[in-house]
Amino acid sequence: MSNCILPWISLETTPLGGARPCCLYTEELPNIDLTTQTLDDAFNSKEMQDLRRSFRNNEKPDGCERCWMEEKAGKKSKREYMLEKFKDVKVDYDSDTSDTLQFLDLKLGNICNLKCRICGSWSSSKWAQEEIAQYGKENIATEWLSKGSWPRRSKKFWEHIDTILPTIKYFEFTGGEPFLIKQHFDLLQRAVDKGYSNEIDIHYNTNGTQFPKQYEVWKTFKHVQIAFSIDNVGERFEYERDGASWSNVNENIKKFLKLKEQGYPFSFQICVTWNIQNIYYMKELLQWAETSGISDIHFNLMHDPEEFSLSKIPYSSKSRVMLELQKTQVMFPKYADKIIPIKKIVTDMQGGSDGEALRLKLRNTDLWRGISFANTHPEMARLIRYE
Repeated sequence: MSNCILPWISLETTPLGGARPCCLYTEELPNIDLTTQTLDDAFNSKEMQDLRRSFRNNEKPDGCERCWMEEKAGKKSKREYMLEKFKDVKVDYDSDTSDTLQFLDLKLGNICNLKCRICGSWSSSKWAQEEIAQYGKENIATEWLSKGSWPRRSKKFWEHIDTILPTIKYFEFTGGEPFLIKQHFDLLQRAVDKGYSNEIDIHYNTNGTQFPKQYEVWKTFKHVQIAFSIDNVGERFEYERDGASWSNVNENIKKFLKLKEQGYPFSFQICVTWNIQNIYYMKELLQWAETSGISDIHFNLMHDPEEFSLSKIPYSSKSRVMLELQKTQVMFPKYADKIIPIKKIVTDMQGGSDGEALRLKLRNTDLWRGISFANTHPEMARLIRYE
């Protein structure tokens, strides 16, 4: 049975105030607005009940196509990771409803200090501001910038989370940039004050540019995993994550490692989102990771924006990228089980493109920002025929 535990225990809030079964599900739950509705309204909506029924009937829901694609390529999917992570959680798979939310993946608006190339206005206030400046207030970014403030306008949302805190076992905070979102630190402090923190695990995805002054709140939580979203090194990192300083991120990593030495319940991860921009440079990133003090490297795949997805890699670049991936596999054999599925996606999966949509997307932003992909990524620029 191709089951998934998440529909029975988990919910994701989106940066614009909607909800999804998980971060990889391709559609938001319809008619859910967390400024006026509760998490329970979303969790037991008709769509969530239909999804549970589909899994029970041994079907493969269309909204889960990203997991199916990764599994077909031999990559361990989020579905498989979560089944393993929550293997000891008791779930009534025979029920279409569930009354125990245990895992909340909270994207609490789009406040962010960066304009990452693989992101957009829905998840980054900085991106939204740039697009409004570039295209005018009539652009959809204006609406998204406003919607991204929903956690600061939704008293009902926070009141409801407080009522379900006793059942929560796992929080995941992603972006925007979670360390810039004050309301999430306030939530953690309430969990501490009410005595729930020692039963709660936390996972973060952070861009690494922030070292929050509220770090002491983490002391009493069961476990806190901080995943640094780092997709490249040096100038290429700063190009791909516009507004970030490579040296600043490295200094912050050292500060977090020092807190662990002081007894904080931390573990760390480098979360690499492989996409067309960085796939040629895998060796350099893994070489840096070996010196970072962090041994856990998570291989994530870019799905959206699809122009950057490896399934859309330009035909002109496939053979050279495959050669570089093979070299990396030889140099880092311990990552072979993660590199082989990526090679399969590059070569065997249906897709590929002439690269024009990618070049256009890169060029438009480069012209506005006064920079060039060809200056920082010259090898990949030649392969995708970027001028």
